Amino acid sequence: MIIKLDPERGKELIKLLYETYTKTGIFGKKEMPEDILPKGMTKGSREHVLFITFTVSIDYQRKADELWESARRTYEDPETRYLFYPEKVYESSFEKIKDDIKKHNLSWREKKRCFNLENPRDYFLGEVERGSIKFY
Repeated sequence: MIIKLDPERGKELIKLLYETYTKTGIFGKKEMPEDILPKGMTKGSREHVLFITFTVSIDYQRKADELWESARRTYEDPETRYLFYPEKVYESSFEKIKDDIKKHNLSWREKKRCFNLENPRDYFLGEVERGSIKFY
């Protein structure tokens, strides 16, 4: 089978998908679960970037709606919001992180290690020490 590229047909398909998504939704949805922000969060803020980054980093074979709802509940809870801030995770004990990440079902694998690391603090520390995370 030979696949022939057809840029014009591709553009038509993109327009059709966009129109369908904005008018009726795809699979009955007009909004992606990651587009719904936690209460009080500003789109494009540092908090928004950290929220998306952390949630995507733990997305492993999860139903998207459930994952993002759990992430929003975790962020909206003052006791667990620190999980989205690397510098605060670093200051917390492994046991506290492990317990808090389960509070709103953000982590749903009882027998697996948090972040697939022995110590979730290392997840953030290694990046900060290498200078690849910048805080503005």
